[in-house]
Amino acid sequence: MEKTFFESVGRNISNTLEQKRITQQNLADLLGVSKQVLSKIIKGQKAINVSEISMISKALGVSIDSLLDIGSQSPNLTPQFSFMGELKKETTKEKVNILRNVIDELLFLEDYANDYQ
Repeated sequence: MEKTFFESVGRNISNTLEQKRITQQNLADLLGVSKQVLSKIIKGQKAINVSEISMISKALGVSIDSLLDIGSQSPNLTPQFSFMGELKKETTKEKVNILRNVIDELLFLEDYANDYQ
């Protein structure tokens, strides 16, 4: 089963917690969130933004890069384009589909360029 970006970041957070012997509750308290919210982040069930990753890295005393270092663990990540809420307008749905196609093209071109370096 392929992992999403958020699942891989969550696994890195979990590994760091284990290494530093910090509980999820302790980290949740440091971040000012509930243990349930932190649990969703660690399971990859909650999308997190740059600011949240930054807060987590500071609380754990590690670099953001170490939390985002997904390459060594899961080379077959499923690219994820997500947002909260439901799209209701048909034109918005069409624009989101165009964005997804553009992202897919960019990922393809990046892979192609990396293969021929």
